[in-house]
Amino acid sequence: MENSNNLPLGVTAEMVKAWKERYGENNVKVAQLPTNDDGSETLDVIVRVPDRKTLGEFEKWVDKAPDKAKEILINACVLTHKDEVKADDGLFMAAFDALSKILPYRSATIKNL
Repeated sequence: MENSNNLPLGVTAEMVKAWKERYGENNVKVAQLPTNDDGSETLDVIVRVPDRKTLGEFEKWVDKAPDKAKEILINACVLTHKDEVKADDGLFMAAFDALSKILPYRSATIKNL
């Protein structure tokens, strides 16, 4: 559900401003997580783009303990409804999917000399 400012329920413009100041203007996003299997109902959560430190921690565990790696991303990057997301496997995996889509990887172009 959203309020009249197109922000998820419970999120104020002041909260968004503070997050953007802390994490960067373009690094705070809204992720719509499906709450049921057909995706007809969703939960809007605020997430942030993972920074280099968070990615380093995630990558350290991704091969050894994938569940721990996912927890690192969720704990660091889901800014609202974190307890709800962590309590539900479907929401947890949807949040991980959302975060994987905003990982700050750029593709390089390789050219011959």
